[in-house]
Amino acid sequence: MVPQERTSDILIRILDASDQPRLTIGEFVDRLGDRAFGILILLFALPNCVPGPPGLATLTGIPVVFVAWQMMIGRDRPWLPGFLARRSFPRTDLLRVMRVTQPYLRRLEKLSKPRMTWIMRGAWERALGIVLFILSIVLTAPIPFGNLFPAIAIAIIALGLMEHDGLTLIIGYVTGFLSVVIAMTVLITIFAVVGGVVEQVT
Repeated sequence: MVPQERTSDILIRILDASDQPRLTIGEFVDRLGDRAFGILILLFALPNCVPGPPGLATLTGIPVVFVAWQMMIGRDRPWLPGFLARRSFPRTDLLRVMRVTQPYLRRLEKLSKPRMTWIMRGAWERALGIVLFILSIVLTAPIPFGNLFPAIAIAIIALGLMEHDGLTLIIGYVTGFLSVVIAMTVLITIFAVVGGVVEQVT
C-alpha cells in the first residue's frame, strides 16, 4: 500500500509548482483536491484555539458554518464566492512560512494516519458536516469562554479529515460533545445569575 502524501508536503508541492508571484485562494483550493475541506476548516479554526480578542470567533466561525453546510449537502469540493476566490496572496511568503513550520506540522501529522476511513464516506460524510455545522454555530455564539473548546474540537476533526484518520475524527467528536456541554453549562449559569439579579432588583 502506497503511503499517503502528508498535508504539509502537498501544500509545499503546490506552492513550489506555481511560477506565478501570487496565487488566488480559488486556485489554491482547486489544487488541494480532497484535502480542501479539511485545510480550510483548520485554517479558520486555529486562530480560536487560543484566547483571542472579542469578535474573532464570530468572524472566523462564519466561514466554517459555510464550509460545513457544503459538506452537509454532499459537495465534493468547497465552493467560494467570487470575491473571496479572486483574492490572492504572495506565493513566496506563504512558501517561506510553510518551510519554517513544516517540522512542527510533521510532528503533528505523525500522530495521525489513514485508518477507519469508512467513517468519512457516504452518509457518514454528511453526518460529519452536521457535527461541524453544530460546532461552528456554537463557535460563533457570543458565549464567554465558550468558544475555545469548540475551536479545538473543530481543529481535531479537520486534522482527521485531512489525513483520512477516522480515529482522530472520533476523538474530535467526543471533544466536540464535551465542548457543547461546557458551552450550555456556561449559558445556563449566566441565565441563572441574571435571573437571580433580576429577582433581587424587582
